[in-house]
Amino acid sequence: MAVDKNTSLSAATELRRQAEERLRAKTAAALPPRTEEELRRLVHELEVHRIELEMQNEELRQARDEKENALEMYTDLYDFAPVGYLSLDRDGTVTAANLTGADLLGIERSLLIGRRFGSFLPENTLAIFCEFLRKVFTSQAKESCEVTLTREGHPSHPVQIEALACMSGQECRVAMIDISMRRQMEKKIANLHNELAARASELETANIELEAFNYSVSHDLRKPLTIITGYCQAIEESYADQLDTRCREYFQKINGETLSMNRLIDTLLNFSRIARVDMHRVTVDLSQMAQEVVMELKVSAPERRVMFRIAEGIVVNGDAGLLRIVLDNIIGNAWKFTGNRSEGIIEFGMMKTEGKPAVFVRDNGPGFDMIHAEKLFLPFQRLPGNDMDGCGIGLAIVDRIVRRHGGRVWAESKPGQESTFFFTLDG
Repeated sequence: MAVDKNTSLSAATELRRQAEERLRAKTAAALPPRTEEELRRLVHELEVHRIELEMQNEELRQARDEKENALEMYTDLYDFAPVGYLSLDRDGTVTAANLTGADLLGIERSLLIGRRFGSFLPENTLAIFCEFLRKVFTSQAKESCEVTLTREGHPSHPVQIEALACMSGQECRVAMIDISMRRQMEKKIANLHNELAARASELETANIELEAFNYSVSHDLRKPLTIITGYCQAIEESYADQLDTRCREYFQKINGETLSMNRLIDTLLNFSRIARVDMHRVTVDLSQMAQEVVMELKVSAPERRVMFRIAEGIVVNGDAGLLRIVLDNIIGNAWKFTGNRSEGIIEFGMMKTEGKPAVFVRDNGPGFDMIHAEKLFLPFQRLPGNDMDGCGIGLAIVDRIVRRHGGRVWAESKPGQESTFFFTLDG
């Protein structure tokens, strides 16, 4: 055995010697003797090539580190995403999952892999999920459904599932979102909606009752006023020659106040009717209607010097009767508050505001402080310093009519300057 071993070593030594001789022969034939300058250049090229290899190795190491860092980052983003991510095969078996997905299913990730997703569903939703999975692999489009998860030791909770089949067609990617909070909010919103509907119904009933009460009281008040007026007239006619000047003044005062009370009752009745009257929308020429209102005002006080500027072609869609009440009140207010001007100016027109057409009435009256603007459209409210005649309900009627048309009304002014009233109409 020792002889065989020595023989093998000798054969190997001989083989190496022959190989070295052949290499020297090839090298001598392929590379002729080089000068010292050529050898220096060759050494330089080899050194440059070595440095290039080192630089390439460094770039490769940097690229590898960047890829490893990116892989770590995206792995963290995947694992700690607020959405559960799963990979399922055609049978619904979990092949991959992030930490959120495992947490939603109430199981460690290592124990989740290889389990069927259907094992986490109650019997009544298992068929829904199976049909959903079939659609995912059949349609090749994103599908979604909502199911309820059951977890040992935890209450069941709803989730929304969205899935898309992979290009291979053997797996699908699943996004699983916990919608427990959304369901709770939907339930709260539904309860609030029901409460709001109940409150709205109660408010509507209260408004109807209030309007009916207002209507009834207004009618009941008219009767005693009529009696008072009748007795006053009877006394004046029967005992006219026995009444002194002061008594006649008293009767005139009583008669004037009862007339004012009657006008207030009429105003209250009109205010209560506004909310109940049926609306009949038609095309209304507001410019023509404004001209009619102006003519009536001029007839009522021909001595007044007022310049009217009525824009032509202002046409809207609305209830003609109700819109006439709006113009009567707004233009009537402008007429009333320019009464102390030597020459009043009242302008009627239309302009764009917030991208919508708004009708306006502008006057050169005394104006008002905008701090009190909210009171303008409240019933029976008067601005400080306003001693003009009226019931204080005209602009409240305007506000109600405009809101019934789906619009809004507002005013802009400054003390001692012009006032402008705007209103918009829906449609």
